[in-house]
Amino acid sequence: MRYTTFVSELKGDNSILIPPEVRDKLDLRSGDKIEISLKKIKARRLEIVISKNPLYKLLKVNGE
Repeated sequence: MRYTTFVSELKGDNSILIPPEVRDKLDLRSGDKIEISLKKIKARRLEIVISKNPLYKLLKVNGE
């Protein structure tokens, strides 16, 4: 399982930005399922941990 940690801000539309270097490192593509863990940290920022499809592959969802 590949994972990384980064800091992001919650935007006005309740979205977060995954930095391009993180998307590249995890080879994330549109439609990929990801697992997210959130932890509120100082300065009203969020820390997020993303792993690409850990349970998705383990459980073989959608016949994979």
